Amino acid sequence: MSDYRTQFADFGGTTYLNCAYQGVFPLTAAARAHEAIELKCHPERMDPAEYFDLPKRVRNHLAGIIGSDESEIALTSGATQGIGVVAAGLHLGRGDEVIVDGSNFPSNLFTWLHMRRRGVRVRVLRNGAGPLRADDVARAFTSNTKLLALDWVNYSTGRRIDLAALGELAHQRGALFVVDGTQGVGALELNVRELPVDVLAVAAYKWLLGPYGTGFVYVRDELLDRLDLTVVNWLSVDGAHDFDALPVENFVLPGAARIFDVPETANFLNLSALEASLEFVRGVGAGAVTQHCMDLLDFAAEGLKSRGYRVSNDDRPELPSPILAFQCASDETTDRLYESLKTHHVEVSLRHHRVRISPYLYNNKEDINRLLDIAR
Repeated sequence: MSDYRTQFADFGGTTYLNCAYQGVFPLTAAARAHEAIELKCHPERMDPAEYFDLPKRVRNHLAGIIGSDESEIALTSGATQGIGVVAAGLHLGRGDEVIVDGSNFPSNLFTWLHMRRRGVRVRVLRNGAGPLRADDVARAFTSNTKLLALDWVNYSTGRRIDLAALGELAHQRGALFVVDGTQGVGALELNVRELPVDVLAVAAYKWLLGPYGTGFVYVRDELLDRLDLTVVNWLSVDGAHDFDALPVENFVLPGAARIFDVPETANFLNLSALEASLEFVRGVGAGAVTQHCMDLLDFAAEGLKSRGYRVSNDDRPELPSPILAFQCASDETTDRLYESLKTHHVEVSLRHHRVRISPYLYNNKEDINRLLDIAR
């Protein structure tokens, strides 16, 4: 394993195994954020062109990471806003149906449940024994199903769905496939051009190592004309950069996803740091992140199972995931172990009475051994 620790801050005596909770700034991103603060302190140094150029550069980086075109990327404040673009834009109503997984992260759950007020039937699927099976999803479809909304990687268990199989199922039934990719994008290789994914919403503060309050949504080009725009972000209007010749009565919106950009897109305090983080992520490559995390998680899983723990996603070799969750014999014992890890400065998460570990490039096997020593 390469040693990437020098490219991140020193965690001191803490072992940080919690990237699925908060991704860590590379030092280059922290430096870029300081530069942005200086610009806010000295706005006379700012180039007005950056209000348009910086968002475009960020969109290009994101498109490169997921294999899309820059015109299919809108910048958001997180996954919730990206999913809201679709929920609001499709104007679903009485008689329409949406299928969701009950274990989705709230950003890909509550928005759809809220649509019941319009008369939309929201079918919440659950499989207490494990992840949803394709057969379970197939049986839930009816002639009124308009949309299937799933998470790529489950935030609690780390289990990963087969985007190709489930997206194809949705398309065969005439439905859109909407995915929350927050717990995978940046850590797993992805090419949306090769997948039946219509919408991919992502929060950028986890595996993309960006600031909190940043994200994006990919909207397949063919879908743009079907989505209504409820709020116009003035920065996205053609010609908005020229205050001396602003269009008024006949303003034109571009045929691109950026019309759904969060208002005040050029938040340079956030986007400057995000740009540096994306440069780092692209420079390393998602494949390297996957391999590094899988090596550590395989090592962790072997040690945990030898100590009698139950791990949540033994299917990692077939569908790699950067997250591993494990349990003791009882919920109470698992909760106590979590508190013990925190006391010993091993940073992990507790989700549904599972200890969730999510390493990154700054971790090594010594960090896993520290966790295993406490879990013995």
